[in-house]
Amino acid sequence: MGEDQLSFVGYALNPDSGEAAVSGRISCDRWRLHFESEEVTVDMPVADLEIWKGEGRDGRLFFAHPNVPGWSVYTFDERILRLAVLLQLTNTRTQIEEIKNRGELRRRLIITGWFVGLVVAITILISVLSGIMVRSLVARIPPEFEQEVGDEGIAELKQSERFVDDPVLKAQLDRTMAPLLKVVPSRGIEFKSYILDNPLPNAFALPGGHVLVTTGLLQLAGRPEEVTAAVAHELAHVTQKHSFRQAISSAGPFLLFRMFFGGRGVSGLIGRGSELLVSQSFSQDYELEADAVGWDYLVAARIDPRSLAEILRKLKAADPKSEDSEIHAFSSHPTTEKRIKRLQAKWAKLKDKTAFIELPR
Repeated sequence: MGEDQLSFVGYALNPDSGEAAVSGRISCDRWRLHFESEEVTVDMPVADLEIWKGEGRDGRLFFAHPNVPGWSVYTFDERILRLAVLLQLTNTRTQIEEIKNRGELRRRLIITGWFVGLVVAITILISVLSGIMVRSLVARIPPEFEQEVGDEGIAELKQSERFVDDPVLKAQLDRTMAPLLKVVPSRGIEFKSYILDNPLPNAFALPGGHVLVTTGLLQLAGRPEEVTAAVAHELAHVTQKHSFRQAISSAGPFLLFRMFFGGRGVSGLIGRGSELLVSQSFSQDYELEADAVGWDYLVAARIDPRSLAEILRKLKAADPKSEDSEIHAFSSHPTTEKRIKRLQAKWAKLKDKTAFIELPR
């Protein structure tokens, strides 16, 4: 049997009659496209035959003709598009080519979509695995190494920055921070506070229990809770080991995998002294994590956690230019408003909003 004498499973549809599609067979000769079933027969001239394919996942191939109003026939069998009689006429051949081109474009888009999706999935997987490995590698860092790094940082700062040697002011700062330091995990580390003579409103902390605030921050804060909130945020950077995680992450996935599976030490990748201070320009994710952990510390210490949002507002209004200093400026980031909104949402969800202590002024 020649190709043009083939018949295909098909259906006839007339919406005007309100009836469901009728199943039958479709065949085609040089003059007409013929549909036949037990219920109905439909003939459509091949000349001026209209051909189209359903949208999206609808794989039906439709045929209709202006001289046969209301009727359309369709099939799922794409072999019908290979019939010579349909390919010989310009009108039907053009429509068939358009259908095939659209199908090829859709196929390419699907392949491209799967490829992009695969790349995204691999990227996400690598990111997740990298995060897990970074945390695992950081957990291997001994406390003694952290102490050495922090001590080196303080020693270098004392060579380049002016420290305030005022026992009364320092005692006041220690009393302000005391409730907070009781709830921050210390791992046996003794916390030490320092005041830097610097007009920029800054606060930061180093491994080994070193906590620093500037005179600029003390002057900017309206109440001691705001200073403590800034310190809570910075201590969260240390307890979550953001400096170490950032330094290890910067090594890249290949070296990270080698270190993780090879069991090699990570101390060579971690900055020491001034390098650690420079690296404290943290990513947005780290800043948000430090906000969340710092908030938890404040709540645990019964210190009004709204003070964190308050000091953020003041820092945003002051617009400190941390790039002019070698010291990390707390919250000098373009996402400050976003962070404030997240803190406000946390306050709204906080169940117990009473019994906060009043810090000594």
